[in-house]
Amino acid sequence: MSISTYEVDGKTFYKIYVNIRSRVLPRIRRQKVLLHDRNGNRIENHHSALAEEKKLIRALAEEVSTLEGKGLTWGEIVNRWESYQFADPQGRYNKMTIVDHAQMMRNWTTSWLNRPVKEISRGDARAVFREAHAKGRSFKFQKALKNTINVIFKWAMEEGLTEGISQTPVTGLDVEGSKEEKKPEILTKEQVRKLLREAQFHNHPWYPIWVMAVQTGCRSGELIGMRAEDCSFVSKEQALVQDKLPPEKRNYGFISIQRSWNKRESAYTCTKAKYWRNVPVSGELFWFIQNLLSQDFGRDEFGKYLLPHMSDWKLGLQAQVLRTFCEEIKIPSIRFHTLRACFATHLLELGVPSIKVMKAGGWKDLKTMERYTRLAGIDIVGITEGLEIIPGDSGLMENVVNIYQFRAPRREP
Repeated sequence: MSISTYEVDGKTFYKIYVNIRSRVLPRIRRQKVLLHDRNGNRIENHHSALAEEKKLIRALAEEVSTLEGKGLTWGEIVNRWESYQFADPQGRYNKMTIVDHAQMMRNWTTSWLNRPVKEISRGDARAVFREAHAKGRSFKFQKALKNTINVIFKWAMEEGLTEGISQTPVTGLDVEGSKEEKKPEILTKEQVRKLLREAQFHNHPWYPIWVMAVQTGCRSGELIGMRAEDCSFVSKEQALVQDKLPPEKRNYGFISIQRSWNKRESAYTCTKAKYWRNVPVSGELFWFIQNLLSQDFGRDEFGKYLLPHMSDWKLGLQAQVLRTFCEEIKIPSIRFHTLRACFATHLLELGVPSIKVMKAGGWKDLKTMERYTRLAGIDIVGITEGLEIIPGDSGLMENVVNIYQFRAPRREP
């Protein structure tokens, strides 16, 4: 605050400047320069200037208080959530997931960013989903958008940043578009065999990677992170003994999945599930890996590469390479991640309990496993066997006329 003088036509007048900033929310600030009193006259003496200054301070303080009552803006909430998650020692989200969620809010709730959260209504949320639908965004994307808004709003409520708000603006709100679930792409066992057989015949550089993907169910980044030192196998002599045992009693060892390549960060991070796991190897995979171990694909600080490391792989082009080869050999064109789905579905078809498949593949979401269970059909196998309503051969034969026993009735002359 300050009072200063200025001259007009040789006469001295007073000018008042007041600046009020909120101590609770520093972004809230009100300032004003006053040259006239309330009657529109220039301020001619210091005493009048002091009186006008007090009135102005009181008026601006009331404005600041009103704005404080409205609370933080949505943009401030998003920024605070992002900072909190980066500093969270429990690390619920990885760095790129945090960035993606925050950026989604800045991209799709742009009109909310400078508005107090108390002013954001269900109508505002509905408008966001209408816009997303109009721009061709899928039902799945809109569900993710709704979920992110919910997560950040609820966090703010738990942190006491949204006083007076009892629910988020998307609570109970339906998103736009169709809820129809598309059947995920998948390869049959015979199609997988053809893929690997053709890749081996053509000496495709990705052949060992595709083998490991369908035999372990590992994600692309986890396969890049595999090292020879992560393998804990029996000896070759012991493996020969295992080969003679019944399948359910064989044990060739495990591959420990400890790290995953993150393309966006250009660095290794923990697995998506945020824990290490062991994947058991089958007999055929054991002998296949023995050949890989005899080759030199390079190494780094984690150890010797178990698989070849092509530049296209680390750049995230694995899906493009696989789709191109599938088209060339005339099987359904799939993305790389589908090999992981094949691993799960084919194991479920063999009768492996879903909980064991989840542990081996590092799935945490039961809903995902339920989709694979439906694909495999194991939850409904045999339920129609008791119908037995179609007539059998014996029933048909009872109604067959023996032409040698049939005699047409004679007509009377």
